[in-house]
Amino acid sequence: MAFGLGKDSPIILSQSRGNFEALIIRHGQWLRWRVAKKCPCITSHNRANVHCEKCGGSGDIYDYQREYDDIFRAIVRHNIIPVPDDYVDAKILEIYDARGKRFQHERHGNFLRITDAEIADNELVDVRIRVPLVKRIENVTLEKAGGGYYRVPGILTEPSKLQGVYHRAAGDVIAVDGLGNADGDGVEVLGFRRDMILADSDSNTLTARYVDYVMPFKFIVLSQELSKDDAAFVDTQKGGAVCTFPYMFNLSENDVLTVLSGSMTHKLVVEKRGDGIDDTIPEFFVEKVDGIETVTANYAEGKDFVLVGTNKIHWMGKQPEAGEKMAVTYRYHPTYRVAKEIPMLRTSENQRIPRKVALKLFAAYGESRRVNRND
Repeated sequence: MAFGLGKDSPIILSQSRGNFEALIIRHGQWLRWRVAKKCPCITSHNRANVHCEKCGGSGDIYDYQREYDDIFRAIVRHNIIPVPDDYVDAKILEIYDARGKRFQHERHGNFLRITDAEIADNELVDVRIRVPLVKRIENVTLEKAGGGYYRVPGILTEPSKLQGVYHRAAGDVIAVDGLGNADGDGVEVLGFRRDMILADSDSNTLTARYVDYVMPFKFIVLSQELSKDDAAFVDTQKGGAVCTFPYMFNLSENDVLTVLSGSMTHKLVVEKRGDGIDDTIPEFFVEKVDGIETVTANYAEGKDFVLVGTNKIHWMGKQPEAGEKMAVTYRYHPTYRVAKEIPMLRTSENQRIPRKVALKLFAAYGESRRVNRND
């Protein structure tokens, strides 16, 4: 009987780019990635100002990953270099050959033309690029999704190819301009949630001049069956999982990753805040509220309240009295914080290999750290 591809298999699969992409397709999870940057309030003693309004006293400022640098290798013919379809929106930073000689170029759509030298046909050159991750839809029509929300079309990942699994993760809307109704009147934006915009309108459809958004990332997060070295490193960081990701990205300390392809249910009792004030569920990213009830009444999502942002309850109709106890049942996405990158080789056999970081479960309430703010 064949060994298969278990740990004792005599067959060795190299971590080439093609093999790693196949591994991601089969085992990767859709993740929401928030990048951490140090706040200027950090003192010479590496302490944050607890009263800082910019970072909420955490010492970190969070944003979306907006671009990344990469390199592709291409064959030159008649001084022309084709640009792969994946990089049609990329900015060309430089072109050079194996000797390090750099070339000037002109861009014409999906082709680059070398302008300062004659390169022999079939020569290889490397093209360094900067790829934008913030996408834009222009002149878009938004359809009513209920609860005051309007959905932006087309901001969903492709469905899973695994048999019996159907999951499509939504991107994050981060900006909108020129939101209006059919009469040409401007409409106020009240907030964002995933691929939806919360707006002060009763129209069935709205239009926007443009919408900016960021799609989820597909990385691998594993907490079981780690290699001996990875498990030992995770233990030193008091972590709980390892994230493997393509070489061109730069996950680093305190970045936050939310797993969008799974959710867990939790129940708790919280106290209603004052009238006209949104209530906050002390969880990082709430997928859905199954129900809210008090001693005297029940409240339904979409009718009495909607979720705003990642964890706020925005009341629209009847609501509990200030100070009243609320029993809340909700589902939330597991979230991790990057502890440290795992030291490893960056290249092997002329291939840049995937990178790894150790993760800690982000159990602490993140709103005070302003992780989910878009400003």
